Amino acid sequence: MSTNPTARPRTVDAPAGHWDLEPADSTVEFTGRHFFLLPVRCSLPVRSGRAELAADGTLAGLDAAVGVAGFESGDPQRDAAVRGPRFLDAERFPELRFTGERLVPGAGVPGPAVTGLLEVKGRRRPVTFTVDELAVDGERATVRATARVDRHACGVGALRGLVGAGLLVRVRAVFVRRS
Repeated sequence: MSTNPTARPRTVDAPAGHWDLEPADSTVEFTGRHFFLLPVRCSLPVRSGRAELAADGTLAGLDAAVGVAGFESGDPQRDAAVRGPRFLDAERFPELRFTGERLVPGAGVPGPAVTGLLEVKGRRRPVTFTVDELAVDGERATVRATARVDRHACGVGALRGLVGAGLLVRVRAVFVRRS
């Protein structure tokens, strides 16, 4: 994850150590399609997260959580349905969590990628986020990444014929280095 968009490094050009996610400055948005094939843009609030970089610049750990009860699409009726038991079941599963496992060089994509497990409704599925941008400014790092997620594979299978399976997930994560 270099600041050079053409590079495909295995390491991160940021100081080693512990980095805390800044929830107020970070966003998770996704786009899906409903039965009219029109895009539906939604967001989930970022709750917490952390990353750890080893001395050699490799990813030693990554964990981030978003709050399901904060699902928002701009349509209150849709929002209530998606938070409900047929979709995300916010009452039983209040968080979605991504645990990054490793950083890999980009293979035919614009930049490096972070592979890991996405946990939705108690199910863990592999997901790869392509790092589209990384900006490091002293003790602050901003990462923009995207992934394609199959909601059915994650256990969110309601209204299969009316709502598309594929979601485009866009993340803007702001990290601050802990001293």
